[in-house]
Amino acid sequence: MTVTDRLPLGGEEETELDPFLDRAARWATELEYRDVPRPVRWAARAQLVSTVGAAVWTCSHPLGERIATASESHADGDATFLGGTDLTPEGAAAGNAALSMALDFDDTVLGGHTGHSSVFVPLAYAESTGESGERLLVAHVAANEVAARLAAAAAIGPFRGQQTAYIHAIAAAVGRAVIEGDDAETLSDALGTALLQPPWPLESPFLGSDAKVWSASEPLKSGIAAVDSARAGLSGRPDLTEADAGFLDSFADLPLPEFLKGFGERWHTRAVTVKGVPGCAYVTAPIEAALEARGRFDRGRTTIERVDVYGSLFATEVDDRASPYLDGPNSPASALSFTIPFNVAAALIDGEHTPRQLSGRVGDADVWRLADRVFLHHDASFTMAALQSEVPVGAMLRRVGVPVVGYAAKTVGVGATLRHLPTLLRFARKRPLPTDLSEADKRMGARVEVTTADGRTIETTVDHPSGFAGKPLEEIRAVARNKCRSGLEAAGVGPSDATQRVDELFAVDSAPSVSLGAFAPEESP
Repeated sequence: MTVTDRLPLGGEEETELDPFLDRAARWATELEYRDVPRPVRWAARAQLVSTVGAAVWTCSHPLGERIATASESHADGDATFLGGTDLTPEGAAAGNAALSMALDFDDTVLGGHTGHSSVFVPLAYAESTGESGERLLVAHVAANEVAARLAAAAAIGPFRGQQTAYIHAIAAAVGRAVIEGDDAETLSDALGTALLQPPWPLESPFLGSDAKVWSASEPLKSGIAAVDSARAGLSGRPDLTEADAGFLDSFADLPLPEFLKGFGERWHTRAVTVKGVPGCAYVTAPIEAALEARGRFDRGRTTIERVDVYGSLFATEVDDRASPYLDGPNSPASALSFTIPFNVAAALIDGEHTPRQLSGRVGDADVWRLADRVFLHHDASFTMAALQSEVPVGAMLRRVGVPVVGYAAKTVGVGATLRHLPTLLRFARKRPLPTDLSEADKRMGARVEVTTADGRTIETTVDHPSGFAGKPLEEIRAVARNKCRSGLEAAGVGPSDATQRVDELFAVDSAPSVSLGAFAPEESP
């Protein structure tokens, strides 16, 4: 079998296929560095640097110390935990994933937020076993591609974004097995075991408590343990993804099994998004627009009368979901990262938006007073632009067919559906899956109108946030670089030293061995 899994894509004649988990295991265990296209490697490095940067930033937030304390039971290992002392590979991967999850400062590929597991599991096991940076990148990409396909196939279902926690069981199993050299049969059994009982996250602890930090860590541990199980000779169920009453039947309203194909042709990693500010991706554009508006304020003090934010239904939905869990200065970070008024208010007052605003400004009465004057409105044009983007769900919607009209009516409302019916009807005809995601975009735009006390209105629009899929790879890499570098500087590392460490991390695949030691607190001057 060749590394490229040449399977029929949309419009081609279908053939009988082996179960997805068998195919995924064969492809992942045969993948070599030279098989990964150069742009995909670039995208993977940006995702890796971004994910490490998100974890480093959390170490400067109160949640970082709590995660470090909770991870102490895994001490006395040989893998770097960014929150403190070295831990076992499992403990380091789980602890680092919690750090990168905590402030919603993560990244995505087409299919989901894979980086928490696809980055930190291979990093931990590569460091522990002495594997090369080249092998690390192969394991990272393999974990991305397998997990993202499963999430894309179940995208039209009950879970989106970070709540697709099951992907971390899959990515962890792939990441560890590729680093440690398991064969395809072992990995297939591990994957079939990892999906024995996929997590079904509950809304209230996800948004209303600190428990969300473990959203990737717990399934990640299941994936790691599944490899041990398979090595011991315990079998998994390789057909559980497609089987009757299997994974897709249980986790997708409209299953899209065609997304389980195309290994080596359609690289989900290439459609990477790197966030430049912490918070849910649907909150990014309002924050960036607010920062741009802030830059247009007059010199001296500007008094804000009100702020109107216009965004997609995705933005209004996440804000509506988070609002019940807000409690002023006692609000959990999980709810703050999903709400628009607080983040826009903090950005307008400070002229920046980093994890500092999710700690130092939470108890600031001025921020909350301004947040009370931030009003959120649905703008159907932003919703339609988001739906026409490949990421996060557009590529999947194009495979749904006629039911897309009902899905749109449920999502954006009947009125907006009728107004944009010609556009929606383009989705009603199933189209082939794209084989090249280099042009895949993620347009999650917003418009901000700031009305000042003297009657002026400052209006700014961000149609396509910086670092999002569809932006040039150079820009995405620059966003990742800045995130990681500024996180190190927030932890006390000098600017030139921080820049050097990030540059070395970007070149990790040329290193004979890997370690995150330079990013852990004890390495800071």
